[in-house]
Amino acid sequence: MIKKLLMIGFLLLGKLNYFNGCYQTTTIEFEGMQGTCYGTLLSKTSEVGSWSNGRVIEQDAPDNVLQFFRDYEDQDHYFFLNYIEDVSGGLLYWPYYPPEEFKVLLYFPETDTYLTTETSIKRYALTSKFKGVFEDGTIRLTRNYDYLKLFTNTLIRFVLGVLAAMLICMMMGKPLKKEMKYYLFPNMIFHLLLNIFISIFSYYNGFTLVEYFMFLWLPYLLVFGLQGYLYSKQTVTRSPWLCAFFSNLAAYCVGILMVDVLPGLFTIL
Repeated sequence: MIKKLLMIGFLLLGKLNYFNGCYQTTTIEFEGMQGTCYGTLLSKTSEVGSWSNGRVIEQDAPDNVLQFFRDYEDQDHYFFLNYIEDVSGGLLYWPYYPPEEFKVLLYFPETDTYLTTETSIKRYALTSKFKGVFEDGTIRLTRNYDYLKLFTNTLIRFVLGVLAAMLICMMMGKPLKKEMKYYLFPNMIFHLLLNIFISIFSYYNGFTLVEYFMFLWLPYLLVFGLQGYLYSKQTVTRSPWLCAFFSNLAAYCVGILMVDVLPGLFTIL
């Protein structure tokens, strides 16, 4: 039974990744970019979302630039998906349905030369950010994700969730000083695990109000039962189950407010 549920979960996650393609981005910041340059990502597959090797799309680029990309033949048989961007400022940004496995191709029309990555690169997150460095006639890419911001967002959500829950516990439960640990520790453990899960999920898929309403209520429902039981056994709270219910409801509502007003705390774009 558990194996079947895991298989269903992986299938749903795969579907979610597909539908989230319109939110996926690939960003590459090139160090030391000089002169006029146009760039693209060559895809391992001939079609990705609405992009296709066989579908010609109008591009805002000179004819000689367009001709170069359309005529270019990669030695590893990666495909040009008819997306070109002026990267003279050092930034290549693919806004939706970027190829999952790709090579970078840059063309310098002023000197009629080009550079490409020798090996393929795979996207690693919903918003996959890379740093590109020119060395030895090729391009080397390294991940450039803002992991510090991901950690900070997790910490902020954790603190606000615990504060919201504890405020209701203090107001309704009126715990004795020696009972505080029975309220504080369960809420800290739960919100820490919950927000680590949100960060991991958003790293790969993004996290919006849709995901919040779809499944985030479930862990709150489960922990409500555990906390209600703990409060009734370990404290003198008059209404332990109501205290557990409303404290979790408060934390859940604070989360709704955050994901709506401050979506940047959930998904790094």
